[in-house]
Amino acid sequence: MKRGALLAVGMLASLLLITSSNARQSVARPKIDPADFQSAITNPLFPISLTGPKVFAGKETDPDTDETVGTRLESRLLDKTEVVDGVTVAVLEEKAYVDGELVEVALDYFAQHKDGSVWYFGERVDNYEDGKLKDHAGQWLAGDGDNEPGTIMPAQLQVGATHKQELAPDVAEDKATVLALNETVQVPAGTYQGCLKTLDFSPLDRGVEELKWYCPGVGLVKEQGADSVLELISAGPAPAAPAPAAAPVAAPATGDGGLADVADAWVVLLAAAAFVAAGLATLKFVSIRRSERP
Repeated sequence: MKRGALLAVGMLASLLLITSSNARQSVARPKIDPADFQSAITNPLFPISLTGPKVFAGKETDPDTDETVGTRLESRLLDKTEVVDGVTVAVLEEKAYVDGELVEVALDYFAQHKDGSVWYFGERVDNYEDGKLKDHAGQWLAGDGDNEPGTIMPAQLQVGATHKQELAPDVAEDKATVLALNETVQVPAGTYQGCLKTLDFSPLDRGVEELKWYCPGVGLVKEQGADSVLELISAGPAPAAPAPAAAPVAAPATGDGGLADVADAWVVLLAAAAFVAAGLATLKFVSIRRSERP
């Protein structure tokens, strides 16, 4: 093979090798076996499949203005399942209100591992302002890009241990540290014993911490931050069994309609074609020069 052609082929091979290597690095993720999970969430400290709709109420103070507002959270397990990252998940709907105005609707996706731990597979978020949909900030799904499922409730708890609840880089990275395992908590809905107490925090929001209490048979009953408190005021009867799983949940929209990956592929192909063309042109030029020699 002529020198020019060898050069072009070598450069093309190097380009494809680098592209292939980068692609492998970007998609490398721990393998998840859907058979290891169930959509029935029965962990005693997070039993969303065994408890009915829950209502929380509280207050929050703006540290800058000292204005205090009333808060309310309505949480219920929907009568359906979805598929996220290949796993059939339960769908928990949560609606948040400030002074009676709806500010957020979230669909949280959970599945229980065969070891008893509850995994968090992401959430779809609708944020509202003045009664109108504002954005989807905070939304993420496991399996989309580098996102991975987190652990909302470990099967084995140990004081001092920290678990990662959300694994969506630069979007949602909440963590929780176990502070106590036998707390007694009194809220408007009742008094609960043998409760788990955690300290929640995120590297994306440094300095902001929140205490949470999870109690056997009911799950979350209280949240308390530096300027806020939210307590369980009622919990309804257990919901009916969910409907069969729907089609896989699509990844959150990026605004490009999925064309970004196609565009990247064309860039690689065009670059490869340019290298080959350059090599062939060089070969032709050398051949002509040789033919013109006396």
